[in-house]
Amino acid sequence: MDKFTKNFFLLHRSPDPSWPIWKYGLYLAYRGVMLIGAGLCMGLALLILAIGPYTKEIALGYLQHWEVVVLNVVPVALLVLLFYSILGRACAAFFVGGGIAFALSLGNYYKLQFRDDPLYFEDMLILREAKAMASGDHYSLFLDKRILAAAACLLLGTLLLWLLVPGRATGWKRRTAAALSTLAAAAALSPIYFNKDVYDSVENYEGLNRWSPTQNYIAHGFFYPFIHSISDFVEMPPAGYQKSQAAELLAAYQDADIPADKQVNIIAIMREAYVDFSQYDVPGVDVSGYSIYHGLEAESYTGNLVTNIFAGGTVDTERCFLTGNYKLHNFRGNTNSYLWYFRDQGYTVEGSHPYHQWFYNRQNINGYLGFGHYRFLEGDFEKRTSATYPEDSILLPEIYSDFQKNKQTGKPYFSFSVNVQSHGPYATWDTGSPEYLSQSYSLACRNAMNYYLHTIFQTDEELAKLVDQLRTDPDPVVLVTFGDHLPWMGDGNAFYEEMGIDIDPGSDGGFYRHYSTRYLIWANDAARALLGSDVQGEGPDISPCYLMNLVFRQIGWEGPAFLQAMDGMMDVFPVVTTNDRYVVDGALTKEIPQQRKEMFRDFLYLQQYWRTEFLYSDTFQE
Repeated sequence: MDKFTKNFFLLHRSPDPSWPIWKYGLYLAYRGVMLIGAGLCMGLALLILAIGPYTKEIALGYLQHWEVVVLNVVPVALLVLLFYSILGRACAAFFVGGGIAFALSLGNYYKLQFRDDPLYFEDMLILREAKAMASGDHYSLFLDKRILAAAACLLLGTLLLWLLVPGRATGWKRRTAAALSTLAAAAALSPIYFNKDVYDSVENYEGLNRWSPTQNYIAHGFFYPFIHSISDFVEMPPAGYQKSQAAELLAAYQDADIPADKQVNIIAIMREAYVDFSQYDVPGVDVSGYSIYHGLEAESYTGNLVTNIFAGGTVDTERCFLTGNYKLHNFRGNTNSYLWYFRDQGYTVEGSHPYHQWFYNRQNINGYLGFGHYRFLEGDFEKRTSATYPEDSILLPEIYSDFQKNKQTGKPYFSFSVNVQSHGPYATWDTGSPEYLSQSYSLACRNAMNYYLHTIFQTDEELAKLVDQLRTDPDPVVLVTFGDHLPWMGDGNAFYEEMGIDIDPGSDGGFYRHYSTRYLIWANDAARALLGSDVQGEGPDISPCYLMNLVFRQIGWEGPAFLQAMDGMMDVFPVVTTNDRYVVDGALTKEIPQQRKEMFRDFLYLQQYWRTEFLYSDTFQE
């Protein structure tokens, strides 16, 4: 072996202080190239998981779009380099950095497989909830060829680096400089990852629908859209936003007190995964059980609620209703909501959710939203049932009981509760539920639908009992109930497809079917007499942020200034989603028309101001 070759093979070992500069530079270049190359290869391998349940042609399509490949593999390489500066060993850096990348990709893969919903950065805040859902009996984690191939790449890369780049990088100054250089490179690239125009310009929609949020995400790979989703998580004001200008817009309205002669009690119930399958006209499905709910609709003000979410993300609809915000934001302190207005008006404000208080951090955020008291599974419903998802036969009577107890205070009442009995996914094995589907469907589809429909009809029966109690109650009560999103129906929406229900959000009809549930506003006789209104009829299609507007309209209240400002917006933009779909002047559109852009800008400014400038006192007497 000649001297040069001998020196070259020594370069991947620990450096000798006596080396000349050229040899030390070659040493650094060798290790850097090996690490970067390994990271890029791992990033490329992980693209096979980015497609979820979609066909391998989608993965092959990535290779035809160099920008998609580059934007997905570079973050993995930078992650490996960062851990090298921390750990000092190439194999350890690759195993840890590549392992984190693999874990994130695997989480996205499973989420796409189970719910046809990708992994967003904000999901990192609810890992506890995700673990609780995944550890249940309904989601079964699995290994397949794609997962095993990606895992093999991680292990093989670790082994090769152990063999080819042994030794440990020394010197804290050099490692600190390496870490800072890696972070600087990430910061320099961040404008590309967060720029919406750049994101939208990446064309990779062969076999995918760009108007489907899930398929649009997949078209960009995984790490690119995942990092891009940070821009939605980080709360940035609208372009051109000025607080003074937004304050001036809101100052055109003044909070109006609730008139003493129209002071009614409100009981609101959000139903987990409620959808009326009778509207789809599915052959071979017995939907006669919906007659209870249809009977209630006949004496109510009803309509379609067009949500931002599908098969998950319950709190999006919940908190949009309570706050009037069209999309969710971070809650780290007291936030304007209609609950604070009710408390300001002397109302008792409370509610119930018979599930864990940590779920979606309700134990803290409900207080930030203005609830004076809230009941959870812990210390309460857990004493009443051993069911994983407590039954509505327990929840709804407790809602009525709390309403009765409040009468002793002499204060008007507002409550908001969320049920959990109908939480998915639904058993694909025989649970003894009545048969609602014909034998023409697969056994898994029949079992899941039988379980779901039986649960929904049980809740309808309990709802009817509650209505009968409220119907004869001497105090005026308005009942509001609505669904949060469509239910899970098979991994990758398999059962919707089997039943012939088109929920492809790329078409207008599919968009409405994908995101629409029902809302209902009902008043008892005492409330109708007080208000001089039957509170009946067919309402408009609206986003959850406007549902409280409809409630106030039906009651005849003006409400807080923000709600009044949103009233005019609702008439023009009744549907505003986070999926880049809007209903403007009665037409579903993907962009705000030019003649409405100024008004929509005011909408965004008002939303920003209401969300960020807390306007109420937090010292109410309970």
